[in-house]
Amino acid sequence: MDGNRRKSRFLPAALAAGVWLLAAARAEAQLLVSDTGVGYIDHAIPADQLRLRFDAAYGATFPDRAEFFYGAWGRLAPGAPGPPLRERNVDFQELRAHLEVAPLADVSIFVETPVRFINPTVNANSAGLGDLNLGAKWAFVQTDWAALTFQFRTYVPTGDADRGLGTDHVSLEPGLLGFCRITDRLIVEGELRDWIPVGGTDGFAGNVLRYGIGTSYLAHEESALSIRPVVEFVGWSVLDGAKSSPAGVFDAAGDTIVNGKFGLRVGVGENGDGLGGRHSIYAGYGRSLTGHVWYEDVMRLEYRLAL
Repeated sequence: MDGNRRKSRFLPAALAAGVWLLAAARAEAQLLVSDTGVGYIDHAIPADQLRLRFDAAYGATFPDRAEFFYGAWGRLAPGAPGPPLRERNVDFQELRAHLEVAPLADVSIFVETPVRFINPTVNANSAGLGDLNLGAKWAFVQTDWAALTFQFRTYVPTGDADRGLGTDHVSLEPGLLGFCRITDRLIVEGELRDWIPVGGTDGFAGNVLRYGIGTSYLAHEESALSIRPVVEFVGWSVLDGAKSSPAGVFDAAGDTIVNGKFGLRVGVGENGDGLGGRHSIYAGYGRSLTGHVWYEDVMRLEYRLAL
């Protein structure tokens, strides 16, 4: 009887101590946004940050594929939302402002607003607000060397689809993001996301699975300056849907696209601001490595401020 009483008193105390130790470990283990180096993959660390990105992409030969970039060719069927003529090539630029706020160490919410400039070959040039997106992150695993995060993003059709500025439908994107510090200088990051159109043009809009892995290496660190080369590989697999060109309308299911991305991140900040400092600038170039493409070439310039 006395032994049972001692057990009944011991178990709650042990459980409370375990919870306290876990909470203390998580508090000491919090990663910073400046620890992440990637420029194209979504990073896994919930954080307070402001980010400005500029992309310039060239050679989008099927811009309405699965209604991922913009809406289906406008004369495909009654109600098809895209530009009026079947397009064979689009060059485009996007400027995106991203604000993320982390009310808890392992949870953040974010909103991103894009402005798009498109330069088609067949349709008219256009510029304006693109499709806004917003979402949340939850780092359900986070230590001083690794993080595993669930992200959920929603795309809102705020861009004019008939001008090639949006898709004209809501899209949902659950995803899993990862971060791992291999050494003090080498970091590996990854993502797996599923872009799911809600509505869209029947038979044209389709699921797109996105996945990627990237690594950054702290090549130089002196005073408040850090320099990290970054290499990433990003892929997309179209699970269903269609695409159009002047030659006709084609099934897009099974299209797989892989890009190589190569860049440099320069961080500025005092010690304690993380591996890369409070301010960082990323410049990178991406090239398609497969026959199917979203674009042949892309260049990205990014400024990130850890708030």
